[in-house]
Amino acid sequence: MKPVVLVIALALAAPAAFAQQHSQPTQQPRPVQSFEDLRAREGQSRIKSMTRAQQQGYLDAMADLEKLRGKLADAWKGMGMSPEGAKLVADAYDPDLAARSHHTSLRGRSDQEIAQLIQDALREKKYLKANQLLIDYQRQKLALNEVATPQTLGNSGL
Repeated sequence: MKPVVLVIALALAAPAAFAQQHSQPTQQPRPVQSFEDLRAREGQSRIKSMTRAQQQGYLDAMADLEKLRGKLADAWKGMGMSPEGAKLVADAYDPDLAARSHHTSLRGRSDQEIAQLIQDALREKKYLKANQLLIDYQRQKLALNEVATPQTLGNSGL
């Protein structure tokens, strides 16, 4: 009867011993760990670089926005607005919001009609709209000047 008990005990102990043997983590060779460490450090380095680049991009965008608002303020002053009023209107400009907003078409409108649209926006304190109208007007003028400028023979390839 002892051999039967021994066989049963071994049969019951074998799976437990097998599971214990395979549950222990295997030690990886050192070169694989070094490669994984290297990849982890490279990943951390990339994340730091991207974070720095995003921060620098944000700072650059803010500086560009301040320059743009300064140019808008100068344009408003050039149109007879007080420096305080020009700054107030220019500081309301948000390029992201303006890009998502409806733009009033200026095509086919006279300078007087466009001036009236700008005055209406200012009177209604819709400064973002007034800024965008001014920007669109200036762009339209530049585009018309480029079309009206005759090409020289040297530039036309003749």
